[in-house]
Amino acid sequence: MNKKLPTNGVRYLAAMLFITSLMLAACGDSPTNTAAPATTAATTSVGSATTAATTTAANAATTATGAAANPAAGTVAGAAYKLNTSVSGKVDFWHFWGSPIRRNAIRRIVAVCQQQLPNIKITETFKPFGDIYTANTAAVAAGSGMPDVIVEDRLKLPQTAANNIETNLQKYATRDSVDGKAYWPFAWQQTLYNNETYGLPFETDIRVLYYSKNAFKEAGLDPEKPPKTWAELEDYANKLDKKNGDGTYSRIGFAPQFGIGWDLGGYLNGSQLVKDGKPYANDPKIVETLNWFKKWSDRYGGWGAFQKFKGQFSSAPNDPFMSGKVAMLVDINGYMSQLNFFRPQIKNADGKNEALDWAISDIPNNGTKASSSGGFALSIPRGSKNADAAWEVIKCASNNESSWGRDTYSMPANVSAANDPVLLADPNWKFTVDAMSYGKPVGGPYVKEYPNWGEQVDKRTTDFYEGKADAKTTLDQAQQAIEAEIAKSK
Repeated sequence: MNKKLPTNGVRYLAAMLFITSLMLAACGDSPTNTAAPATTAATTSVGSATTAATTTAANAATTATGAAANPAAGTVAGAAYKLNTSVSGKVDFWHFWGSPIRRNAIRRIVAVCQQQLPNIKITETFKPFGDIYTANTAAVAAGSGMPDVIVEDRLKLPQTAANNIETNLQKYATRDSVDGKAYWPFAWQQTLYNNETYGLPFETDIRVLYYSKNAFKEAGLDPEKPPKTWAELEDYANKLDKKNGDGTYSRIGFAPQFGIGWDLGGYLNGSQLVKDGKPYANDPKIVETLNWFKKWSDRYGGWGAFQKFKGQFSSAPNDPFMSGKVAMLVDINGYMSQLNFFRPQIKNADGKNEALDWAISDIPNNGTKASSSGGFALSIPRGSKNADAAWEVIKCASNNESSWGRDTYSMPANVSAANDPVLLADPNWKFTVDAMSYGKPVGGPYVKEYPNWGEQVDKRTTDFYEGKADAKTTLDQAQQAIEAEIAKSK
């Protein structure tokens, strides 16, 4: 396995490809459709991907005049919306992307759209995730101070639409032939309220298993054979767990609470979460899943001890995986950008620092291969004085989702952008795009009468972990609350 960084020559080529992509993006070139990638092997390694990805990207750019004309262009393949460059105005764009990677990524898109929409002045404004929606709701209620474009949580968008917080965009969509076909179907569905759109999908994600090859080698496990089943997970964890002299853990092999929610756990255990169009929160498969989750926290000393273990971590690079304290966890595909950015060092068995050698694979399951996807849309808050200009900015951002994907490694909601050839040159990216074929919505499938029905389970799981209620009682109570909310909507 080649784990060396690219040579200076390859670095130069990669840099030139990147610069070329930005130049093409600014010119507004729009490549034609690209085919979805073929199914890839279940495991991909960051070590071997780096040089190969750069080489493949160069080949893709060289053959760009073929079926995928201009694959390095920043605009989206086969799904670019025509912009009305005569529209003018000022657009305040609120987002919560404050990290170095994401702040630069959104600024790049704003810069491109500023060129493509010369009569619109775009200002990007960072708002902390905990404040952005509260501030927007307050501004809409007051009738002033709201942004013109906001990054909206797609799972909650139908509810904000029902609450008259966001603008109905269907008239714009109908006029400009925006019908949702460019996006992953579930992402478009989540923007609808009464079958009319309140936002254009911008970002989604897909969850995969990340595992440390360093830890695998140290534990005597084959680093090219990650676990595939829940039973194998437990067997691997037995070998990967490391205890301190006082009985606490210096490293744990795995715990589903690092990245797997009850909804994804249910999918992996064969539950559909919705039956005959109605939420089925107390499905016996989900009951079984919650009990399996608790088995893991009990394994590591009970809920209190497990929470204490989790409490020692913060954000990257001091998170559970980059610190070397958790050998396997589940995270979104965008986590790869952080691993690539920080290039973490961990201590080996001899106490010496070495580079974290990581890889990704399918999430181990209990009979059903699955993953889950969440994400965001770009919406226009009710009361915006610049809605026409805001709509053009939203379309432009959607046209440039491949730029977002390249910078952040977050999955574009636009399918053609996700299949950008420069991104597909990385085997890890190809793997995550392939995983979208079996991904399911975070929080459960869409239910018109109660789109965010999964919140009723979320708010009760802590009581279950603390032993205040068993799994069946917990989920029965959630189901009753869900049915009561659905009844209110009728």
